[in-house]
Amino acid sequence: MKRCIYTLAFFCMLCFGWMLNPLTVHAEIASDRAFDGAVWEKIIEDDTEAAEGVVQSMCVTDYYIIMMENVAEDGTTPDIIKAYYRYDHDENGQPVERYSLAKRVQDMCYEHCNGMAFNPNTREIVVALYTSYNAENRGCVFLLDADTLEFKGRMKISDDYNILGIGYDQTEDCYYIQTNADGGYTFKKLDSQFQIVDDYGTMEGYSKGTNFQDLCVSGDYIINLPLTLNMGIGDYINMYSISRRVMVSDTQMNFNFEGVSADEPESICELEPGLFAVTVTQSYADGRRTVAVYKTMVPYNFPAADIQKSTEPISEDVSTPEIVASEKQEDQHVISTPVKQKISSLAKLKSKIKLPSVKQVLKVVLLLVVAIVIFLAFYMRLIAIRRERQRKLEKARRERKAIREKYKDEERRIY
Repeated sequence: MKRCIYTLAFFCMLCFGWMLNPLTVHAEIASDRAFDGAVWEKIIEDDTEAAEGVVQSMCVTDYYIIMMENVAEDGTTPDIIKAYYRYDHDENGQPVERYSLAKRVQDMCYEHCNGMAFNPNTREIVVALYTSYNAENRGCVFLLDADTLEFKGRMKISDDYNILGIGYDQTEDCYYIQTNADGGYTFKKLDSQFQIVDDYGTMEGYSKGTNFQDLCVSGDYIINLPLTLNMGIGDYINMYSISRRVMVSDTQMNFNFEGVSADEPESICELEPGLFAVTVTQSYADGRRTVAVYKTMVPYNFPAADIQKSTEPISEDVSTPEIVASEKQEDQHVISTPVKQKISSLAKLKSKIKLPSVKQVLKVVLLLVVAIVIFLAFYMRLIAIRRERQRKLEKARRERKAIREKYKDEERRIY
């Protein structure tokens, strides 16, 4: 019995260790130079509304691509927030024109509104201001309701610098920011309560350009855009490794402009795993000024089990999730449309049938085993106590019997 209990206890420890450190394979960008040779495709182009307006930041929510136009550099004029449909249907399943304008809000000034990040856990969009024309905004980020696009409040990060860009890492439930020049253009990690938990040092001197635009976070990488406007060297994108704490690549971007006389990439976000979008302010030779959104798919290590976890259909514009076996693999593996439709149907069916996962089943089994082990331990202890009592009773009985026999022997000697 004891051997059985020890075996069950050892099994419980193994299961508990597995639950704490499960063997998982994470989807991630395939290499440090994932943007080399990237082909950028324009998916949105819209006129800027204000005479001097610039769309400074962009993020993606469940069903929308959100962009914010900085109307004026005065700290008082309300800025323009626009939401564009991310899919060919809205959140209610109604058909819509993909990438068309869905919402427009203009009721608050967000300073320079240089960066944005969406937190699906809090349903908030966090805005990096960059400027602080109003002194109380120094070192702050603003919070928006992601569904209504209305202002919710501000959070103070520091009094020493302003925030250039911000990205959210859902895996670790944390934010990454880049400070302005006052903070040395450093990357910092914030917890979900906007408290600084790590500092990754300055980017100054390691990157092309004279300043920085917005950033996004994807796996181990912080991806940001250096400001190279009027430098005559083109547009660049940087990749910074969080684990190695070093910038690993800077790649020139080619948007294949037609008729554009000047451009400025402003913001970047990840639409789908491995599918990135960049906003670009464009000035045409005929005097027009527009904002365009360009997308590209980068080589991506994508576990097959994770190809379709959400209930959303696979985007038709994503020619893959690209499955890359190694950094040297260059061929694109395109999932055909019939296969996409079949995977999408299976995903919808899976969303309706809620089956417990293997891990959930193992947790239940582990709890049952622990309960059995505890019960057996108490049972064995109870038996041990009873045996000990029985042994003591037997000993006392023998001692009393010996005393009685000794007493009788003494009586016989007397008589």
